[in-house]
Amino acid sequence: MRSLLLVLGCLTAVASPLAAANGQDQIADPKAAVQLFWSQVYGQGGTTLYCGSSFGGENGQLKASPIYSTKQLKSTLRCVTDRQCSIMNPRYSYIASDLHNLYPALTRVELARRNAQFGELDDSVPSKFADIGCDMKTSFQLVEPRDEAKGNIARAIFYMHVEYDLPIVGQVQMFKKWHQMDPPDAEEKARNDKIAGLQGTRNRFIDNPELVEQQIKN
Repeated sequence: MRSLLLVLGCLTAVASPLAAANGQDQIADPKAAVQLFWSQVYGQGGTTLYCGSSFGGENGQLKASPIYSTKQLKSTLRCVTDRQCSIMNPRYSYIASDLHNLYPALTRVELARRNAQFGELDDSVPSKFADIGCDMKTSFQLVEPRDEAKGNIARAIFYMHVEYDLPIVGQVQMFKKWHQMDPPDAEEKARNDKIAGLQGTRNRFIDNPELVEQQIKN
């Protein structure tokens, strides 16, 4: 009995730094996170974030798209490879695996979006994906998603900022406006519940939208 208590005490001592940290501490493998994303969060299908395209499950035309991009994360942490990032910041693997930061996207759209920043473009800028009925404007290093996706994007960015102390890449006031114009809907709330069950953290800005003005500084 004494040996068991000693082992449990050691495990608690090891786990306590992560338990005390913000953000999720259940999933530490980005590949495993993607598997959970498709099998558990979107196991019954859903709609892609940027185009609103319906899908029945994982397929080759879809990607798990990180809203706070991998490029932005590595730039912030000043590292290049996943191994280097994990050495420099032990929380890296948990940050990169956070399901709240992942949304389904068409592969074609994700290829155009992943190295760009979110912003607002002039109305005269056409959608690059009009041929597939996708209302997302693109310019050099800048993308503006459809209105129905803007709030989801803003809340994911605010979540990553608050939970992991990551800088907000882009205009804070713009993201606040997006949050107001596109409040959490039933689909986003149900997704929040599923992710909370898998990794133990909720996106507070979906549960309590008014927290944005209280916790996000301009």
